[in-house]
Amino acid sequence: MPLFLAGGGQMAARVHRHDWAATPLGPIAEWPGALRVATGMVLASKFPSCLVWGPSLTAIYNDAFVPILGAKPDALGRSFSDIWSEAWPMIGPLAERAYAGEATFIEDYSLEIHRYGQAEMASFTFCYSPVRDEHGAVAGMIDTVIETTSRVSAERAQAEALRLAEDTLRQSQKMEAVGQLAGGLAHDFNNLLMGISGSLELLSLRLAQQRHDDLARHIEVARSGASKAASLTQRLLALSRRQPLAPAALDINQLVGGMEDLIRRSAGPGITLDIACSPPLWPAWVDPHQLENALLNLCLNARDAMSGQGALRIETRNVSLPAGPARERGLDAGDYLLLRVSDTGCGMTPETVQRIFEPFYTTKSAGQGTGLGLSMLYSFVRQSRGQVQVRSQPGQGTAMSLYFPRHAGAVGQTEPADRAEPPRASQGQTVLVAEDEPAVRAVTAEVLQELGYAVVEATDGASALRRLSSDMRLDLLVCDLGLPGGMSGRQVAEAARVLRPGLKVLFMTGHGQNAYGEGGLEPGTPVLPKPFALEDLAQRVDALMRA
Repeated sequence: MPLFLAGGGQMAARVHRHDWAATPLGPIAEWPGALRVATGMVLASKFPSCLVWGPSLTAIYNDAFVPILGAKPDALGRSFSDIWSEAWPMIGPLAERAYAGEATFIEDYSLEIHRYGQAEMASFTFCYSPVRDEHGAVAGMIDTVIETTSRVSAERAQAEALRLAEDTLRQSQKMEAVGQLAGGLAHDFNNLLMGISGSLELLSLRLAQQRHDDLARHIEVARSGASKAASLTQRLLALSRRQPLAPAALDINQLVGGMEDLIRRSAGPGITLDIACSPPLWPAWVDPHQLENALLNLCLNARDAMSGQGALRIETRNVSLPAGPARERGLDAGDYLLLRVSDTGCGMTPETVQRIFEPFYTTKSAGQGTGLGLSMLYSFVRQSRGQVQVRSQPGQGTAMSLYFPRHAGAVGQTEPADRAEPPRASQGQTVLVAEDEPAVRAVTAEVLQELGYAVVEATDGASALRRLSSDMRLDLLVCDLGLPGGMSGRQVAEAARVLRPGLKVLFMTGHGQNAYGEGGLEPGTPVLPKPFALEDLAQRVDALMRA
């Protein structure tokens, strides 16, 4: 046995007996020094390792690597791409990277492989490291790998069990709140019905009395009650995201000014109202009725927190958020309109602040609130591509800050008629669009091309990975979360961060906010929910390019 095979265990004996003359490596006695040294290192290692040599990708592995292969046919001396042919679309580009002289390390990488006569999902943590010959040229690579399937499966099972337990607890809490919810809604609807039915009875009475001079007032009261009832049902539907918003270009200062008298009357004589609106304010693209409801809800909550005595402040101003502060607020960098409502009331504990946007959660006594007001507000603001920020301490009051994106159009538009020209690409900027739906991919690509971007398309995770592994210029990855073929959009993005550190990523999804939970994305990750306006796509891409 050659000296370089000494101490290599059972695989060393097999390597010694193998007919290498029938392989691209040639007889073992004629192997170059670099191949001998690399083989000896791999065989002597106690860590699962496989040496892949030459253009033929001929495999030589140690005893610890044998369990990784499972029941696959004898792999010694075969091409690494043939051994793992079923996973080669995913791992082949990484091997090409190693042969180009660049090491790759990936943790808990999930692959569909065939080891026991059928497909299985397995997870691995591995590193592909280039191996150089006596002249410094890359001659092969070493695959050091450990299978993490059991741990990853156990963690996923534990996470799923925890999710089910949380769902059960949440459902239990919702059921406990049904009585309170029904009482609060019944209170609101009964007041509205009283106004409607009372006005109709008075109309009947006045008609019977032939008194027609006061009919218009009673009709208006009934019409107003019906409108408020419809608004309440829309707010309930908005909570479940089943009610579409009706945005318009809005001057928030005008809206606040128009509600000042209503807010003063609702707050009561013991509360001082201070309105500080900074002119001129940028327009916002937002649903006016929903914003009115949100502002009134915040003011009524502030009134209740002050027990009828204190100071209520409403302020507005323009704010420009660079990348860092925007990320802290869960927003994209850009221009926003700030609407803040603050009070000198009792304040809230950190534990309460963490829960105030939960549906059915309320700090009010039974029958005084449904626990839906702030959750509806949060849902509306997020649907408007904005954010809510809360500052509160017990005994020091509360400040609720609502951020809405700046709108480029003029105030008074009910639809974006004369939109500003979308920002165009800088020369040479290239976007990789990974989307399996042909229509969505085609439209997305055409819009980006119209804006001056070069576009490269991919239909699944494997084709996206091949393009990421190439030498072409790529400035942004626009990737659908639900890519087919065993490799999700999130996994493509993870591989992209390894292959191209610093590459910006914009996800697309048809699952809305569920992308953050079910898609495994961190809060604040750039996500464009489908269906999206093409103007939104252009603005988001431009913001990421500039970040």
